[in-house]
Amino acid sequence: METLSDRVALVTGGGSGLGRATCVDLARHGAHVVAADIDLAGAEQTAKLVEEAGGTAEAAHLDVTDREAVDALVGRLSDAHGARFDLLVSNAGTDRGADLVAVEDEQWHGVFGVNVHGPMYLGRAFVRHLVDAGRPQDQPGDIVCVVSISALTVGAGAGAYNASKAAMHKLAEVMQTEARERGWPARVSIIDPAAMNTPMMEQWSLPDEKMMDPFVVARLIRTAATLPPDVVLQSVVVTKRIENYPR
Repeated sequence: METLSDRVALVTGGGSGLGRATCVDLARHGAHVVAADIDLAGAEQTAKLVEEAGGTAEAAHLDVTDREAVDALVGRLSDAHGARFDLLVSNAGTDRGADLVAVEDEQWHGVFGVNVHGPMYLGRAFVRHLVDAGRPQDQPGDIVCVVSISALTVGAGAGAYNASKAAMHKLAEVMQTEARERGWPARVSIIDPAAMNTPMMEQWSLPDEKMMDPFVVARLIRTAATLPPDVVLQSVVVTKRIENYPR
């Protein structure tokens, strides 16, 4: 069985949906998880579920668009756990659907703040932590970027989401390149899930048969973080077999 014993994982968007499923799955396999979310009550509920299942967890309030808050949390976890803190699941995301002619500036910038700026702040702070902790290049820490199939497809009413996820996908590819060319002690994986049965999808009213169980994607996140250190999930799309997404 894949083990994450002695590893500490920060999961953003950990208060619900895929983030909650990821926390539960990682903890079930030995990780100490930090469920971070702008909804602290949700993060605390996730930590409670993990502990009730026999794992260890803590909850943290985090607005990923707040650079100082991101740096502070990563710094606190670095001080508390040292080199054991070696897994970041950059999962927090938001979607505020509107057609181009109807979208407000606040909606547009809000979506980009969470989906693009947040992953940049987190990735930067985490890689700095790995370097400062003296992580060797042949035993890299893991950054798993949960992007979206929407980075590769388009849909009416989803301009902010599609565009922001495309930007996040390209940012993650740059991170992969810099990790390789600059010798970062980090492995960067990219996962592009299709629709999942999570609270964020409620606005789209999709039938259940078109959505995945988030625990399916959570298992793939765990796989990305437990592959041999010289192997990486460069970019993987995961979807229901009944769907036929254009590429």
